[in-house]
Amino acid sequence: MRKKIRFIEIKIRQFIWLIKNIGKPDTYDEVIYKGDKYWIKSSLTGYNIWNLYKNEEKNPTYFRIKGDDLKVKRSFKKLKNTIKLMMRFQKNTWQQIDMENRIGSRLTFYNSEDIKYNFEKWNTNKK
Repeated sequence: MRKKIRFIEIKIRQFIWLIKNIGKPDTYDEVIYKGDKYWIKSSLTGYNIWNLYKNEEKNPTYFRIKGDDLKVKRSFKKLKNTIKLMMRFQKNTWQQIDMENRIGSRLTFYNSEDIKYNFEKWNTNKK
């Protein structure tokens, strides 16, 4: 029974996480920046920091732009794919870890700076 309750709780928390993050930029999104259209890839220098590319160019036009400064162009097809990919990410990467945590605990993945593990569970050298 505990596992069923925890599973339902995880799905609700994942859905809330999805709603909070659905409008944020994602890799290869088409965005508007300073009135022009670009597509984006992660700058690999921090959370929600992007490099902007124009058309088919291989080198970025702008480096390390904050996601808050971009306006994401969304379509129904892109929205549907984003939801599917975000939920697949949670299921394949974190859901099994979350199932092992107690009822009422938060999701393991919140963002890249807030990932915590319970290492005591695996510590075989307890004193």
